Amino acid sequence: MSTKRDLPQLPYGAVYFRKSNPPKEDWERDYTTAEEDGMNFNRHWFMWGAIEVSPGVYDWSDYDRQMDLAAKHGIRTIIAEMITSIPEWAAHKYAHALHKKADGTSVRTQMGVSSATGGFGNGSQGMLSLDCPEVKEAAGRFLSELVLRYKDHPAMAGYDVWNECNYSPDGCHNEYTLRKFRAWLNVKYGSLQALNQAWHRYSYTDWEQVDSPRQLAPYPECIDWVQFTKENFYEHMQWRVDLIRSLDDKNIIAAHGIAGSMNQIASMGADDWLAASKVDVYGFTWVASRKGSEPWKQWHAVDLTRAASRGRTFWHAEAQGGALWLQPQVIGRARNDGRITEPEDIRVWQMISFAGGARGLLFPRWRPLLDGAAVRRVRPLWDGRLPNGPFGDGLCDCPLGQRTAAEGASRIETDPRGNRHPCRSGSAGFRLLVAPPRPKRAVCPSAVGSLSGVFRSERTGRLGTY
Repeated sequence: MSTKRDLPQLPYGAVYFRKSNPPKEDWERDYTTAEEDGMNFNRHWFMWGAIEVSPGVYDWSDYDRQMDLAAKHGIRTIIAEMITSIPEWAAHKYAHALHKKADGTSVRTQMGVSSATGGFGNGSQGMLSLDCPEVKEAAGRFLSELVLRYKDHPAMAGYDVWNECNYSPDGCHNEYTLRKFRAWLNVKYGSLQALNQAWHRYSYTDWEQVDSPRQLAPYPECIDWVQFTKENFYEHMQWRVDLIRSLDDKNIIAAHGIAGSMNQIASMGADDWLAASKVDVYGFTWVASRKGSEPWKQWHAVDLTRAASRGRTFWHAEAQGGALWLQPQVIGRARNDGRITEPEDIRVWQMISFAGGARGLLFPRWRPLLDGAAVRRVRPLWDGRLPNGPFGDGLCDCPLGQRTAAEGASRIETDPRGNRHPCRSGSAGFRLLVAPPRPKRAVCPSAVGSLSGVFRSERTGRLGTY
């Protein structure tokens, strides 16, 4: 790992700030609670569209505050660069470079599912094609400003350069990408005549006639398109890595995928081996309720990511921290198949990841979002769409008016050993590691202590399994 920064022995925390959640009035209290409970790591979404509010004009105020609070409370920060969330002015200025779907329509900016903020588009591939030189230059300026502003900040730990490394099955069919595809084909086949023979089309007379396939089927042109698309998106990833490293050689560069190499590598480019090869630390998103709670399923994701990392440190970059019972993946399944999440489930899911070699864990939320599509308040006690963080209402018995971490943190409870903790109503992801529903187990408020506490006999104080 090419870094001069020392990281916590066990990075443990959450994705905290996705503008505009959580609200400003709760930030100080949330950071205080995190420090008290021993959490030591956060990731924030630094969204291009929320920062460069007009060309060359940057509003860093909310992000400066996150970094300063982190330094104050001893919490290290991973900056998730989100050039996939674009400024609205950029969508208009570079309309010619918007990603184009297979049906020929261009994507349009929309509100993000995981952040009630505009500028989002086609999943993790974003809105604008980096094959357009103007777009690449504009995105590069933003990334440069980002790195130069925070690389020496005392809370800084590193960058996450691609959230859930994959792209839409639609890919991109705009003119910039088609030109690059034709050049790629020319290099592969050497001539248009050779392409005619390989593709069984026989009658192309000009490279401009060569188009991208608009549906995937077992034909040579489709195989070429799948291969080119994957290479192209990972080339864009490498460009981000190289740009950041050229400006900052002391903080880590990370990324995380979806452990999808076995079933989503062709349609969505989820190549964990290729992604992991480009970064210092790799990770994976795995939300057990979406996949099913059979232990082998999560173990396969952990082991796949471990293998793909090839000896590098890897993290469980997004781990379920609460209930997730209304998302489409869980509807219709049995209650005990991860649909109804119990505290013991969350503790076991985390320990599976650590047992498989993960050396860090973050929740996708510090707590449920308060607006946007991720809220889905069908029932007052549950965040219905996306996984909760460790502080929130996923398993909370508090009323709707006390949904937030701020409400829960204002109530203090004392455990059997006399240690005081903010009340979680049984849903604290962090404490689930350390307070399983069995007698004579330690309750450790720190991240590293929590791991030893899981295996420590309260009676003897000796480490070991039992």
